[in-house]
Amino acid sequence: MIPLDVASGVHRLTQGVCNFYLIEEGGKLVLVDAGAPADQKILTGTVSRLGRRLEDLDAILITHAHSDHTGFAERERTEAGSDVWIHAADEAVAKGGKPRKNEGKITSYLLRGEFYRTAFSLLRRGGAKIVPIAEVSTFADREALDVPGRPRVAHAPGHTPGTSVIVLEERRVALTGDALVTRNPFTGRVGPQIMPSGLNQDTEEALRSLDRLEGIAADLVLPGHGEPWTEGMAEAVRAARAAGRS
Repeated sequence: MIPLDVASGVHRLTQGVCNFYLIEEGGKLVLVDAGAPADQKILTGTVSRLGRRLEDLDAILITHAHSDHTGFAERERTEAGSDVWIHAADEAVAKGGKPRKNEGKITSYLLRGEFYRTAFSLLRRGGAKIVPIAEVSTFADREALDVPGRPRVAHAPGHTPGTSVIVLEERRVALTGDALVTRNPFTGRVGPQIMPSGLNQDTEEALRSLDRLEGIAADLVLPGHGEPWTEGMAEAVRAARAAGRS
């Protein structure tokens, strides 16, 4: 799929189910999330289109430790020498540790066509389980990261313990991963919402974490699943609260 430029120097990379993003800053590149393993070819093609090299990829910022977001991070860490960052609460899982059990049951979605679309897409791209990342750096809530652009972290647990949002403050852009999405990967519902309970470790905590996002000064919200949201973070949070659980 052709990468989509969603803002100046911000590129959405997607296979239609899960999004990840490439940011240009000061002659360097920063990747937010790493798709599934087979999605590396999208990154390679985008880097080439931009006239860059993979060695320009300074850092990979992982919003949370799920296989459709950690995908090829280890490969880029070793081949391109990129530093990989994740919240400390998800570090062990990113390195190959066993995650806690999700709150909801997958069987609740077996009559939903979107469930199979998501599952088959992930399996086809090698995303059935996390490829362990041997070395990671960890970040904390409100930390401004020492990578190009100095993005700031907003911790928003619930989907996983370390789920976080990456904020490009000067650009007024928030990359929300799975803390807030605009398409439900199990039900197909569109619009701002949290992830379905079958994928959350604590859905009530995920809803409470919307309070942490409400004050983020962002005009553009870039989710891990679904289309970009252009009506600002405050309105996205309001809509997500109204949508509730799924």
